[in-house]
Amino acid sequence: MKVLFFPRVRSFGVALLALSVVSSCAGYDGRVLQGGVPSDTLDVLVVDQGGAGVQAGAAGVVPASTKPNVPEVTIEEGLKGEMDWSVGVGGSTKVEVGVLSGEVAAAGSYELSYPQVTETAADFAINGALQAVADRVYLGFAGELAELMGGEDALSEPSRLLGDGEVVFDNDFLLSVLFKGTISWGGAASQQAWAESVMVDLSDGRVLPVVELFTGGPADNWLEVVAERSHELLVEDLGAEMVWDEGLMPVAENFANLLVTRPGLLVIFDQYQVAAGVAGTPAVVVPWIDLVTVINPQSSIGRLVVAG
Repeated sequence: MKVLFFPRVRSFGVALLALSVVSSCAGYDGRVLQGGVPSDTLDVLVVDQGGAGVQAGAAGVVPASTKPNVPEVTIEEGLKGEMDWSVGVGGSTKVEVGVLSGEVAAAGSYELSYPQVTETAADFAINGALQAVADRVYLGFAGELAELMGGEDALSEPSRLLGDGEVVFDNDFLLSVLFKGTISWGGAASQQAWAESVMVDLSDGRVLPVVELFTGGPADNWLEVVAERSHELLVEDLGAEMVWDEGLMPVAENFANLLVTRPGLLVIFDQYQVAAGVAGTPAVVVPWIDLVTVINPQSSIGRLVVAG
């Protein structure tokens, strides 16, 4: 049987073309919001008569003068890599849950949950950025199914995509969200694990690339620092014989899933990238103290991190 790899980023052109093959047979794409109890009704995302997800409300932008401007980074010496990275979740941002679910013809089904904020100055922009991750994962899954439906490796049973987005850092200025899940390809003996991530500026909904956290210029070596420390932490967690060095080379594509958390930089790797598939999507936390030489305290992310 063909080994399937679910790509982190697919071409939207390819995915949309693939969707056109199956869209006429696709089931209802249900997009709803769930609050603290199932009966909660929210206005951030509603379903119109045609079944499409529509975000309600207008985008707002906090004036630039209200953004924090902290001159230097303060590193807590006591923060260690083995600390629970979720301890940074404690901001006052109100978060609900959106759900993207449905069927892709008769070939498979999907259910993805993702955070949706309320009562911020930029709900529309923030929620659009968060939902876009779920949409991208769904498009990749549907595209793979469309290709398989017409190929020699057509699956004998329906496939299933599952996943959710978890807020791992919220300091009222910056929101870090980790998306994780599985794909059960029809007829396959095991599940495929996947992971995605996004950081959003809570003042205006801008998606923040992690490179903005680090110093720039020709002498920039932040990837080398992150790669070296990640390797050390993976060896501690999995053992030297289990870690694959090639997936830890200091190149951008090997470090596409990075998130700010309170104890440090959360680094998430794809399944089969740095270890055998049984390890799933390995993750390590590089303590901020190990990154102090490459952090840019004047960057947009640097200021947001320190502000909290």
